[in-house]
Amino acid sequence: MFKRTLRRSATIAAFVTALAAGGGTAYAATPPAAPASTAPGGIIHATGVRAGAATSIKSSSAAGALTLKPTDTYADLQSYHWSGYVTPEEKGKYAETSTTFTVPASIACTSADTASSFWAGLDGNGDSTVEQDGVEADCAGGSPAFYAWVETYPAPEEELFTNAGTPAPVDPGDVFVSTVTEVNSSNYSVTMDDETQGWSFTAELQMPTGYSGEGLTSEVITEAPTECDSSGTNCSVMPLTNFGAVTYSSATYNGDVDYTSSNTTPIELYASGVEADGVGALGTGGAFTVTYGRPTVVVPDVIGRTDLGTAESVVDDANLVAKAAGDSGAGNLGKVTAESPAAGTSVPGGSTVTLTYTVEVTVPNVIGRTDLDTAETTIRAAGLVVKATGDSGVGNDGVVTAESPAAGTKVAEGSTVTLTYTDVKVTVPSEIGRADLDTAEAGIRAAGLVAKATGDSGTGNRGEVTAESPAAGTKVNKGSTVTLTYTVKS
Repeated sequence: MFKRTLRRSATIAAFVTALAAGGGTAYAATPPAAPASTAPGGIIHATGVRAGAATSIKSSSAAGALTLKPTDTYADLQSYHWSGYVTPEEKGKYAETSTTFTVPASIACTSADTASSFWAGLDGNGDSTVEQDGVEADCAGGSPAFYAWVETYPAPEEELFTNAGTPAPVDPGDVFVSTVTEVNSSNYSVTMDDETQGWSFTAELQMPTGYSGEGLTSEVITEAPTECDSSGTNCSVMPLTNFGAVTYSSATYNGDVDYTSSNTTPIELYASGVEADGVGALGTGGAFTVTYGRPTVVVPDVIGRTDLGTAESVVDDANLVAKAAGDSGAGNLGKVTAESPAAGTSVPGGSTVTLTYTVEVTVPNVIGRTDLDTAETTIRAAGLVVKATGDSGVGNDGVVTAESPAAGTKVAEGSTVTLTYTDVKVTVPSEIGRADLDTAEAGIRAAGLVAKATGDSGTGNRGEVTAESPAAGTKVNKGSTVTLTYTVKS
């Protein structure tokens, strides 16, 4: 019912990391120009390639090698035209890959020509062959186009046609089962089942002369295909079609081994240094979804973190870029007091999150200090700004009676602490009945108060003190004025 027709010259997947996990080498096929991250001295953030992998990481430029930053068991690979999941390299281990996927129903085309492909395969990660079959969804002249294909790279991709010469029917929403099985290292069986339209294609393909499969990896991939000219040497990655989302409802290798997070590695597709689609986590039966466009992530909550380095790592691990502000140069002496965007906000992956880091100090206790200058010096020595209120202008005749914020409070370095300074209270002595005004005034002054005479004060010592204001026995601030009324008796 179906036959194969050459579709395009194929090229093998070229990974930003040169797919070096476990010692793989870069591909022999000519890839498009490598992204900036593979420039000499660039950094590949590979979250966990196996020991020894760094020796095989190659820069696309002969001028220098890349820097590898491993952090856990398997690498999150970065490619500039593959996304999905791939197993670790182990020669001879993988004999079959199968996946069930749904052709995306929401293809958004513009005037630009774009391409995307969804497939199952063997090899291709760290060697020079790929055995694969799948469905392509392209945009040409503003209209979507779909077709099914098979391939044994480095032989060209072959599109499936009916015996009548028409393309095998593929429509948005069709559910496909795509399977590739090794017969031997030189022959592979490929099967495409369109479960929606009820057609099936199976063929045994022979590897090109001089090439054989190695059973090195199994992979289920969403790809931005590579187009080459007739010479096969001038190649470039096509812009990825906006496919919305493609759901792989199952992914297995060797017949019944489900893809899991412990036996596969996610691959992230980057275009011009920006993540071009999002690879979802693996679920039951190896199910996962790839979503077109820069994936959305949630800003993690790092408010209160006292270690700025740890806070930044949490943000970076969420596929965001941490930027420190505030007292970030002061060491781990404070805490994160603000995030922008705020924790819990959904933002595109790769967005910058600004962390405000504030160094904190403890408000010292100066309650009871009688020397206001000394109290203020203590506050300033703690890295704080002092503000005096109350009786602060009357000299050192009182006591600090309050602090705001309170002593012992943790505050940002440079915060203002207000000290309330209150004069010492003294008791107005009784001078009532004193016949000698001078003596009465001296008694008031001896108590730390200011005497003021009124009445017949200018008539000499011929009378007596008949009144005090404030009254004798009253508690008043030291330095207050006490008015004595002196009355001459006839």
